Amino acid sequence: METVPFLVKIPNEDEETKGLFSPDADVALQEIPIEKLKQNLERVCNGMAVALEDIKKVGSFKLKEITVQVEVSAEGGVEFIGTASLGGKGAITLTFSE
Repeated sequence: METVPFLVKIPNEDEETKGLFSPDADVALQEIPIEKLKQNLERVCNGMAVALEDIKKVGSFKLKEITVQVEVSAEGGVEFIGTASLGGKGAITLTFSE
C-alpha cells in the first residue's frame, strides 16, 4: 500500500483527536495511506460542492472563488478547519473556482 508522509500531532491518551491542532500534543511523522487520503479528500470536496452549489452571488458581487482549509489527522481523516486563527498552520488549502 502506497503512503504519503504527514507531520501530525499525536495527542495525549485522554484526547480523542489526533490532528495538527490538538492542544498539548507531540509532533510525529505519520505515513498516511494514499487511498484513504484520496477517499477522504473526495468526500470533503463533494460535500463542500453540494453545500455551495446554489451560492452564485453575494449581494451585487458574483462569487468567483472559495477557499477553505482542511486538516489531515494521524489516521488519514480530512476535516475542515472552522476557526480562522488556526488557518495557515500546516493546513491544506483547497480553492474552488467556477
